[in-house]
Amino acid sequence: MKISGSDISELTVGQAVANAEIAGLKDVVSFGVADFSTLKAQEEGGYLFLNPPYGERLLPGETDELYSMIGSTLKHSFPGTTAWLITSNRESLKKVGLKPAEKHTLFNGALECILLKYEMYSGTKKIVKPRDI
Repeated sequence: MKISGSDISELTVGQAVANAEIAGLKDVVSFGVADFSTLKAQEEGGYLFLNPPYGERLLPGETDELYSMIGSTLKHSFPGTTAWLITSNRESLKKVGLKPAEKHTLFNGALECILLKYEMYSGTKKIVKPRDI
């Protein structure tokens, strides 16, 4: 099993590397600096876990754009992947534009969050109805 993680922030990636070393996992987990919009699934059948900013460090418009990009990237670059996303930002979550297979309410510390499961697939699940003759 391959476990990898990324963030757009070098500082955050550095902290993750240090935490993995402390936990004795430096040979098990790899980390890199990357913009999520540029990533693609390594293989089908994988799992993806996202913990995007909730709006504490970004302006509301920036958060909406970020969540929209997440939805688009999941749809186009991660077919065959099961993605889990945790957030407390229910308004920006609407911008993801994907229908979750599951929703769970939970707490991240004192912050009420929602954990969503997205089952990504190629194409569409729309049912095409034949035209009346």
